[in-house]
Amino acid sequence: MHKPGTAIRQMVLIAAMTAVLEAAKFALNAIANVELITLLVMVYTRKFGWKLTLASVLLFAVLESMWWGVSIWTATYFYVWPILVLISALTSNVDSPVLNAVIAGVFGLLFGVLCALLTLITAGWKAAAAWWIAGIPYDLVHGIANAIIVLVLYKPLYTALGHLYTNPEG
Repeated sequence: MHKPGTAIRQMVLIAAMTAVLEAAKFALNAIANVELITLLVMVYTRKFGWKLTLASVLLFAVLESMWWGVSIWTATYFYVWPILVLISALTSNVDSPVLNAVIAGVFGLLFGVLCALLTLITAGWKAAAAWWIAGIPYDLVHGIANAIIVLVLYKPLYTALGHLYTNPEG
């Protein structure tokens, strides 16, 4: 049965989730490849469901493209973050802080490879390989930072959101 106001509640939640993603992105912009987006996407997916989180990350990608302009790296956000939503949805029953940290770490390590896929399509394998190889040091930082951030902040953030909101899809 459809609850009155559910669609509006979901739209407001998507807007709030997206605003937090944007604020988190800007808050750590000065530190290369250290971000809270991975943590937030993982927690959002498990707390609010994949549909609302997918809407939020796609809106986030639109806003990033509007703010920074459409380029290879902003265009990759339209598939990279949804991949994390999918991974988070498939592992939503995992309650292990260590395994969540490993997932986040591996995602960070593979971020450059995922981004290079669009370069592969648009510029060929040599350009994609150059993009990926040049970014390996950044991917190492990204993976390590993701693992640490998720290990430390996942459980407290998930618990805090549980006190604030119940699943609007449930």
